[in-house]
Amino acid sequence: MIEKILDMARRSADAAEVFCVESESRRAEFENNRLKYITTKSVRGVGLRVIQGGRIGFSCTTDLSQPERLVENALESAKYGQEAKFEFPSSSQPASVRVHDPQVIDFPIEEGVKRTEDAIAEIMAAVPRAQCGAEVGKKFGRQRVINSAGLDVSFEHTDFDCDMSALLIRDGSLLWTGDHDSSCALLDVWADHAGKIIADIRASERELVPEPGGYPVIFTPNAVGALLITFEQGVDGKLVQKQISPLTGKLGERIVDTEITLTDDGTIDFAAGSCPIDDEGLPVRKNTLIEKGVLKQYLFDLQTAGMLGAEPTGSGMRGFQSQPRPGNTNLVIDAGNLPYEKMIKDMRRGLLVDQLLGAGQSNTLAGDFSVNVALGYLVENGEIVGRVKDCMLAGNAFEAFTNIVGLGDKAVLKGSLMTPHICFESMNVASG
Repeated sequence: MIEKILDMARRSADAAEVFCVESESRRAEFENNRLKYITTKSVRGVGLRVIQGGRIGFSCTTDLSQPERLVENALESAKYGQEAKFEFPSSSQPASVRVHDPQVIDFPIEEGVKRTEDAIAEIMAAVPRAQCGAEVGKKFGRQRVINSAGLDVSFEHTDFDCDMSALLIRDGSLLWTGDHDSSCALLDVWADHAGKIIADIRASERELVPEPGGYPVIFTPNAVGALLITFEQGVDGKLVQKQISPLTGKLGERIVDTEITLTDDGTIDFAAGSCPIDDEGLPVRKNTLIEKGVLKQYLFDLQTAGMLGAEPTGSGMRGFQSQPRPGNTNLVIDAGNLPYEKMIKDMRRGLLVDQLLGAGQSNTLAGDFSVNVALGYLVENGEIVGRVKDCMLAGNAFEAFTNIVGLGDKAVLKGSLMTPHICFESMNVASG
């Protein structure tokens, strides 16, 4: 049917491309310490992109019984579409990266339920009043891109994720903590998640409200992602093309501390964002976005690259319901040489932040942030002395990443983000 759609489209259009995705997933969700439900979901969809009269048309469907309607809709939309600034690629050599683990397919979701129940029981034994929630899911998918220039590339992938959290109400105070991991490979993280939750709750027995002011702040790998939203948007070629990215025209300029090297790397085996090809069929690669503080690269899909006279970066991302646009695979911050333990030991008075609430609600494009600290600790004279409550962090991501005390010596992969601990020189803390 996919070949039939392409054949029908190229009879009437100057060029055409068919993007097809199929997936099957199973997921179990827990609420208030108990299994809530198990779901099974199947998805099959097709997106058709055409170039007709120099303009782009697009349509999509989950119903392949009437392919002629899909083609007609794409051709009709081309009358009002954007001017095409690219040609479909005729060939592609997919990147060598492992994204398929047969163990994920063979793993019974009932086993995931059993392991989650055991982990919740472990938490409840240590903290009887905790209210636990969890999700565990697995997915198998196929993706294929074919076009009228002769390209025909596809791959299969698996996804596995496990998320656990606990809510504790104690003396009128609310504590929430949790942990999450995702991968293309099967994970065994239940014991780690339960152990972290128990350790977090025990470390939070003493609660403190810090005085407002500027503090040095250590972000754990769990929290760093909230500050990277600004840079993800800043290197988006579409925003650069529209001249609304704050990084427009700054290639070759230093924009952050020289300790920072940030890459977008879709070639890490089994990382959650990895894939051998992007959603236009081009091979993914390692794109160095910032090197030693200097802006080196934007991310482009085919159309955006053509509009700016740039080279596509294998970053065209989409669902079957939409046209491609630049997107990230896995974001990686290179590790530094400052052990986490020394970060804590050298801190006279500051904060250790592990989880945030409200990230993305400020003017993230300009770098501004104002976020609630969901889980953080006060550090005094090199020791963690208690959990901070009722406080917020505010500042600007560009300024924060320009003033760094140091980067941890170990980068941790969490889903599609790999980063070390980062110690920032100062952030504004508000409390009340």
